[in-house]
Amino acid sequence: MRHLLACLITAALAATASVAQSAGSVSPASPPRPSHIQAHAGAPPAALLEPLEGKDAQVLKGFSPVAEALIADKLAKVALNQRVLRIAVGEVEGRKAALVKFQAGHQLTGQIRLSEIEADAAAALDAVFSTDPAIGHLDIWSVVPSEANAGGQSHRPVFSVGTDRQTYRLVSGSGKADSELVRALGVVRYDPLVLDYAPDNPARDASLTPLPATAYTQPRIGYGTQWQQALSRQTSRAELGGEEPPIRVMRHGDRRRPLVAITIDDGPCPLLTPLVLQVLAQERAVANFFVVGEKAEQYPQLVRDIARAGHLIGNHSYNNERLSDLPPEEIAPTLDACQVVVGRLTGQVMRYLRPPGGRYTKPVLRYIQAHAQTIVLWTHNAADWGNPPVSDIVQRCLTNVHPGSIILMHGGDLNSVRALPLIIRRLRRRGLEPALLSQMHGPGTPQLLTLDAALHLPQNGWHPDKVD
Repeated sequence: MRHLLACLITAALAATASVAQSAGSVSPASPPRPSHIQAHAGAPPAALLEPLEGKDAQVLKGFSPVAEALIADKLAKVALNQRVLRIAVGEVEGRKAALVKFQAGHQLTGQIRLSEIEADAAAALDAVFSTDPAIGHLDIWSVVPSEANAGGQSHRPVFSVGTDRQTYRLVSGSGKADSELVRALGVVRYDPLVLDYAPDNPARDASLTPLPATAYTQPRIGYGTQWQQALSRQTSRAELGGEEPPIRVMRHGDRRRPLVAITIDDGPCPLLTPLVLQVLAQERAVANFFVVGEKAEQYPQLVRDIARAGHLIGNHSYNNERLSDLPPEEIAPTLDACQVVVGRLTGQVMRYLRPPGGRYTKPVLRYIQAHAQTIVLWTHNAADWGNPPVSDIVQRCLTNVHPGSIILMHGGDLNSVRALPLIIRRLRRRGLEPALLSQMHGPGTPQLLTLDAALHLPQNGWHPDKVD
């Protein structure tokens, strides 16, 4: 691995030189597991140890080649237990965040041990924060092949930790050992799959130090619809009571106040969500994050960071599937599952829902009625999911923008983050201020519609915003 990293570092530097647990709802016990991953105290099955990347795969992401290469150089000098899969450093106007990804399991034996995962995480923390003072946040995760694609290239995060530079300085200055240091950093996520196979799992050996109260070890909700349904308040029409409540739909905000909602879908995302939060903090602006429940489970500290920064968190379903494509009996489970995850991590009850793709059906509207929630659509679509140029994203977000506009963005590509400060500044030049959706209520918004009227609204985006 050291030889590979050295080659990658040389190539990256040459190229650059030429161009520049928390407590919460109780989950049902013993969720069903895929057949090839049966929990036991022995060695992990071969399906979990298949290499996720070829030997010649690119380790450095290439966002910031010099910064990434310096981190790789430092890690190459450490006797790591796991294999490095990816090193990435993202930068927006001088603010940086980093990501280091490992394949879970010892490089030679395949054995999964918490102490070895945490030792590698501690090494990554030192490598990142000691090489580049501009990096303000680091995400570290260990992955295995997903159950759905064992042996393929699909990655399932089974360990994750994220922290900012200041927190790391405070913790590292206390002289803690590797495991103690890592476990003291905010929410550390241990997937039950890791705990199943780690012989040094404190739950298995009482002589070991227990996992901290901040550890997020809840079983994943996403083991399947059947288990999600056990969590769900399956709501029938009879439960709604006598008079049918209206459907609350937010197509735009109050037109009388100079407020605009920036909404960011599909996160949280390692590397990118921290950059978004840094930009928002620098600009002293707020945004609205529609999170995916499964990603919230995988990266719990990011969800807490969003909440603690004062931004609004909304429901984007558990696994980001189009609700219009799901059978009616799966609607409430996937929406409730996202609610449960975010509730566990933040203590919040989400009141706003954005259906993936903006598409919804009658069962979705019934859910909205029963839970007194609001469907949030949009007036402006950044169409940034394909990582178009920054200028295109900015133009789409600002063309015909008005008081009450709702801008749809996504949190999965670096150009979206790079466009964000430009969008905020140009909104302010026009006398408009980014706001929370909860601040944008007014006469006629949200619209209170009958079920039939809501079903006949255009879906999947809107024409350029026009003031009524």
